[in-house]
Amino acid sequence: MNSYGQMVPEDWQTLHNELRDGLQNEIRLTRELLSNMHQEEVSLMLHDTGSLNQILQQRSQMLERLSTLRLRRLQTTERIEKIATVGHKHPSLEEILPPSEEISTEILSLSDQLMALTERMNRQHTQNQRLSEHGDHHRYPPRQMTPEARPKRKASVATYHIKK
Repeated sequence: MNSYGQMVPEDWQTLHNELRDGLQNEIRLTRELLSNMHQEEVSLMLHDTGSLNQILQQRSQMLERLSTLRLRRLQTTERIEKIATVGHKHPSLEEILPPSEEISTEILSLSDQLMALTERMNRQHTQNQRLSEHGDHHRYPPRQMTPEARPKRKASVATYHIKK
């Protein structure tokens, strides 16, 4: 039973776990994308077209993976909504993510994190577009490195584990 006293199918918890795990993966990948976009900004400022092409190629693959993750999240959310629609045509957020359940809080928190990361990506995209279109990076000398001489960039992601 959920907090409203309704019987809930066995996979209710499984679907919520799936949604939480999917959001965690999306956040991880979105952080990688943001890092990739920062690398693009540096490459634009340095006129490093070799790195820029490599960065954009990596981004293309990341965006494909992100698209798959988002589609999966949408499907999972629809399945949760279908369970919550028993007796209702349009379930409320509280019926989909009951506030009394810990997983609901986790999902909402992850959703907020994802939205904040998306806003940061949008700002970075705008910055990169400005650099690309308006040539603000011309004050830096052009630089072209060979792939062998170019240092490998590593993305770093900070994660926090909350003790219960």
